[in-house]
Amino acid sequence: MSAGPSTSLGTNGLEVERATVSNGFTLVEMMVALFIFGMIATASVVLLRQSVEAEARSAVRLEEMGDLRRFSAILAQDMTLMLPRPSRDAMGSDRVALISGEGGLLLGFSRQVAQIDPQPGSSSLQRVEWALTDGQLTRAIAPKADGAKTGAPVAILEGIEQARLRFRDKQGVWQTEWRPQRTDELPIAIELTLVQQGNGTRPLTFEFLVAGGGG
Repeated sequence: MSAGPSTSLGTNGLEVERATVSNGFTLVEMMVALFIFGMIATASVVLLRQSVEAEARSAVRLEEMGDLRRFSAILAQDMTLMLPRPSRDAMGSDRVALISGEGGLLLGFSRQVAQIDPQPGSSSLQRVEWALTDGQLTRAIAPKADGAKTGAPVAILEGIEQARLRFRDKQGVWQTEWRPQRTDELPIAIELTLVQQGNGTRPLTFEFLVAGGGG
């Protein structure tokens, strides 16, 4: 606010100047106030946007972590139920207990599952096949270990650029390719390294023990 001078008569008859306060703001004061308000409003908008973006990134990260935990739990269960058992494909050809790298498969094996209410003709043995297709880790199951075709693959994990496997044999040596000496041989452990799309410098590595391995 501005103060303007005014005069009045003093006790000695002389004019004395005194300050009075006007009731309004000058144009300069209004411009300064608007400038400060604008700065505060801009800062508030920036902080709000950063908060929203951080919350969105956190939500995406939590979802990714949940997907990884789910994938790890499913594959770990498969490793626990894997059988050292050769099988036959839908054409009747023999297969070793664990196939890797053939026909685009990451892993192909038989597993045994508990049957709570078995139906006539059903089997407790299943065929499981893991593959990497179009950036997705997929899992397909056949209702029988021998002679049955697998169903439609189900995407378990997305956004995967590359998947690498290593197999630990019964001598404790890690191999990049699984070449069993016997048709029923399984590794004692499997290591899976995943490279996520857009995050090639930080691969994820999982290690799983194979329950029926090393025999």
